[in-house]
Amino acid sequence: MLTRLGAETLVHHAEADSDLDRFLFQPTVTVTDYQTYLGRVYGTLVPLEAALATTPGLADVIDVRARTKSSFVLRDLSKLGVPRQDIVSLPVCTSIPVLRSPAAALGWLYVVERPLLASSVILRHLEMQLPTDMTGAASYLSCYAGQTGSMWRALGVAMDRVATSLTVGDAIVAAAHDAFRTLQRWRTYNLQRQIGIRRAV
Repeated sequence: MLTRLGAETLVHHAEADSDLDRFLFQPTVTVTDYQTYLGRVYGTLVPLEAALATTPGLADVIDVRARTKSSFVLRDLSKLGVPRQDIVSLPVCTSIPVLRSPAAALGWLYVVERPLLASSVILRHLEMQLPTDMTGAASYLSCYAGQTGSMWRALGVAMDRVATSLTVGDAIVAAAHDAFRTLQRWRTYNLQRQIGIRRAV
Protein backbone atom coordinates (compact mmCIF):
# COMPACT_ATOMS: atom_id res chain seq x y z
CA MET A 1 0.00 0.00 0.00
CA LEU A 2 2.85 2.41 0.69
CA THR A 3 4.10 2.06 -2.86
CA ARG A 4 0.61 2.50 -4.28
CA LEU A 5 -0.07 5.54 -2.11
CA GLY A 6 3.24 7.11 -3.06
CA ALA A 7 2.41 6.80 -6.74
CA GLU A 8 -1.28 7.69 -6.63
CA THR A 9 -0.93 10.71 -4.33
CA LEU A 10 2.22 12.08 -5.96
CA VAL A 11 0.24 14.99 -7.39
CA HIS A 12 -0.21 16.34 -3.84
CA HIS A 13 3.33 15.95 -2.54
CA ALA A 14 4.85 19.26 -3.66
CA GLU A 15 2.04 21.30 -2.13
CA ALA A 16 2.05 19.18 1.02
CA ASP A 17 5.78 19.83 1.44
CA SER A 18 5.49 23.57 0.82
CA ASP A 19 5.48 24.43 4.54
CA LEU A 20 8.85 22.70 4.93
CA ASP A 21 10.31 24.73 2.08
CA ARG A 22 8.68 27.97 3.18
CA PHE A 23 9.49 27.87 6.89
CA LEU A 24 12.37 25.46 7.49
CA PHE A 25 14.46 24.67 4.42
CA GLN A 26 15.94 28.10 3.90
CA PRO A 27 19.40 29.43 4.76
CA THR A 28 18.02 32.28 6.89
CA VAL A 29 15.50 30.31 8.95
CA THR A 30 14.51 32.08 12.19
CA VAL A 31 12.98 31.01 15.48
CA THR A 32 9.75 32.65 14.34
CA ASP A 33 9.77 30.47 11.21
CA TYR A 34 10.15 27.36 13.33
CA GLN A 35 7.45 28.48 15.76
CA THR A 36 5.09 29.14 12.85
CA TYR A 37 5.75 25.74 11.32
CA LEU A 38 5.15 23.98 14.63
CA GLY A 39 1.97 25.97 15.17
CA ARG A 40 0.62 24.79 11.84
CA VAL A 41 1.54 21.19 12.66
CA TYR A 42 -0.17 21.52 16.03
CA GLY A 43 -3.34 22.81 14.39
CA THR A 44 -3.45 19.64 12.31
CA LEU A 45 -2.48 17.09 14.94
CA VAL A 46 -4.87 18.09 17.72
CA PRO A 47 -8.14 17.49 15.83
CA LEU A 48 -6.74 14.53 13.90
CA GLU A 49 -5.58 12.74 17.03
CA ALA A 50 -9.05 13.23 18.50
CA ALA A 51 -10.57 11.68 15.37
CA LEU A 52 -8.13 8.76 15.41
CA ALA A 53 -8.88 8.05 19.07
CA THR A 54 -12.54 7.40 18.26
CA THR A 55 -12.05 5.40 15.04
CA PRO A 56 -13.66 2.00 15.58
CA GLY A 57 -11.29 -0.93 15.18
CA LEU A 58 -8.16 1.17 14.56
CA ALA A 59 -6.41 0.10 17.76
CA ASP A 60 -6.67 -3.50 16.56
CA VAL A 61 -4.41 -2.84 13.58
CA ILE A 62 -1.99 -0.14 14.75
CA ASP A 63 -0.76 1.43 18.00
CA VAL A 64 -2.30 4.87 17.70
CA ARG A 65 -0.94 6.09 21.03
CA ALA A 66 2.63 5.55 19.83
CA ARG A 67 1.89 7.98 17.00
CA THR A 68 0.41 10.75 19.13
CA LYS A 69 2.63 13.79 18.69
CA SER A 70 0.69 16.95 19.61
CA SER A 71 2.15 16.88 23.13
CA PHE A 72 5.66 16.97 21.64
CA VAL A 73 4.78 20.02 19.57
CA LEU A 74 3.29 21.72 22.61
CA ARG A 75 6.52 21.04 24.53
CA ASP A 76 8.65 22.47 21.72
CA LEU A 77 6.57 25.62 21.41
CA SER A 78 6.76 26.16 25.16
CA LYS A 79 10.53 25.69 25.07
CA LEU A 80 10.72 28.28 22.29
CA GLY A 81 9.02 30.81 24.55
CA VAL A 82 5.44 30.66 23.27
CA PRO A 83 3.06 31.23 26.24
CA ARG A 84 0.70 28.33 27.01
CA GLN A 85 -2.37 30.54 26.46
CA ASP A 86 -1.13 31.39 22.98
CA ILE A 87 -0.56 27.74 22.16
CA VAL A 88 -4.04 26.60 23.20
CA SER A 89 -5.56 29.43 21.16
CA LEU A 90 -3.74 28.45 17.96
CA PRO A 91 -6.05 27.89 14.98
CA VAL A 92 -6.92 24.25 14.36
CA CYS A 93 -8.25 22.51 11.29
CA THR A 94 -11.98 22.05 11.77
CA SER A 95 -12.50 20.17 8.51
CA ILE A 96 -11.11 16.80 9.57
CA PRO A 97 -13.98 14.35 9.19
CA VAL A 98 -15.16 11.62 11.50
CA LEU A 99 -13.01 8.63 10.57
CA ARG A 100 -15.46 5.76 10.46
CA SER A 101 -13.09 2.92 9.57
CA PRO A 102 -9.45 1.88 9.94
CA ALA A 103 -9.05 2.35 6.18
CA ALA A 104 -10.02 6.02 6.44
CA ALA A 105 -7.82 6.56 9.48
CA LEU A 106 -4.79 4.92 7.84
CA GLY A 107 -5.16 7.12 4.78
CA TRP A 108 -5.03 10.19 7.00
CA LEU A 109 -2.13 8.78 9.01
CA TYR A 110 -0.15 8.32 5.81
CA VAL A 111 -0.42 12.04 5.11
CA VAL A 112 0.56 13.31 8.58
CA GLU A 113 3.34 10.73 9.10
CA ARG A 114 4.94 11.36 5.71
CA PRO A 115 6.74 14.66 6.63
CA LEU A 116 8.60 12.86 9.41
CA LEU A 117 10.51 10.86 6.82
CA ALA A 118 12.66 13.98 6.45
CA SER A 119 12.82 14.72 10.18
CA SER A 120 16.52 13.92 10.63
CA VAL A 121 17.48 16.15 7.69
CA ILE A 122 15.29 18.98 8.99
CA LEU A 123 16.68 18.61 12.48
CA ARG A 124 20.31 18.78 11.34
CA HIS A 125 19.54 21.89 9.30
CA LEU A 126 17.82 23.64 12.21
CA GLU A 127 20.54 22.69 14.67
CA MET A 128 23.07 24.32 12.36
CA GLN A 129 20.99 27.46 11.89
CA LEU A 130 19.54 27.77 15.41
CA PRO A 131 21.95 25.85 17.67
CA THR A 132 20.97 27.57 20.91
CA ASP A 133 17.22 27.75 20.31
CA MET A 134 16.93 24.10 19.26
CA THR A 135 18.21 22.84 22.61
CA GLY A 136 15.24 21.04 24.13
CA ALA A 137 12.92 22.19 21.33
CA ALA A 138 13.12 19.21 18.98
CA SER A 139 10.72 16.77 20.64
CA TYR A 140 8.46 16.57 17.59
CA LEU A 141 11.22 16.20 15.02
CA SER A 142 12.98 13.56 17.10
CA CYS A 143 9.87 11.69 18.26
CA TYR A 144 10.81 8.68 16.11
CA ALA A 145 14.56 9.06 16.62
CA GLY A 146 16.24 5.96 15.26
CA GLN A 147 12.87 4.41 14.41
CA THR A 148 11.55 6.57 11.58
CA GLY A 149 11.99 3.84 9.00
CA SER A 150 10.50 1.10 11.17
CA MET A 151 7.50 3.26 12.12
CA TRP A 152 6.88 3.99 8.43
CA ARG A 153 7.13 0.32 7.53
CA ALA A 154 4.80 -0.59 10.40
CA LEU A 155 2.23 1.81 8.97
CA GLY A 156 2.57 0.04 5.64
CA VAL A 157 2.12 -3.36 7.28
CA ALA A 158 -1.05 -2.15 9.00
CA MET A 159 -2.40 -0.90 5.68
CA ASP A 160 -1.62 -4.20 3.98
CA ARG A 161 -3.42 -6.07 6.75
CA VAL A 162 -6.51 -3.91 6.39
CA ALA A 163 -6.53 -3.81 2.58
CA THR A 164 -7.86 -7.34 2.17
CA SER A 165 -9.73 -6.32 -0.97
CA LEU A 166 -9.35 -3.81 -3.78
CA THR A 167 -12.29 -1.88 -2.35
CA VAL A 168 -10.59 -1.38 1.01
CA GLY A 169 -7.34 -0.41 -0.68
CA ASP A 170 -9.27 2.13 -2.74
CA ALA A 171 -10.76 3.50 0.48
CA ILE A 172 -7.31 4.06 1.98
CA VAL A 173 -6.16 5.89 -1.14
CA ALA A 174 -9.35 7.97 -1.23
CA ALA A 175 -8.87 8.97 2.42
CA ALA A 176 -5.27 10.02 1.71
CA HIS A 177 -6.41 12.15 -1.23
CA ASP A 178 -9.05 13.73 1.02
CA ALA A 179 -6.46 14.40 3.73
CA PHE A 180 -4.03 16.07 1.32
CA ARG A 181 -6.79 18.26 -0.13
CA THR A 182 -8.34 19.13 3.23
CA LEU A 183 -5.06 20.10 4.88
CA GLN A 184 -3.85 22.05 1.87
CA ARG A 185 -7.12 23.99 1.75
CA TRP A 186 -6.80 24.73 5.47
CA ARG A 187 -3.19 25.89 5.19
CA THR A 188 -3.75 28.10 2.16
CA TYR A 189 -7.17 29.58 2.88
CA ASN A 190 -8.99 28.65 6.07
CA LEU A 191 -5.94 29.09 8.32
CA GLN A 192 -5.26 32.57 7.00
CA ARG A 193 -8.93 33.45 7.43
CA GLN A 194 -8.89 32.21 11.05
CA ILE A 195 -5.75 34.23 11.81
CA GLY A 196 -7.30 37.32 10.23
CA ILE A 197 -10.45 36.97 12.31
CA ARG A 198 -8.46 36.59 15.54
CA ARG A 199 -6.34 39.61 14.79
CA ALA A 200 -9.45 41.67 14.11
CA VAL A 201 -11.09 40.74 17.42
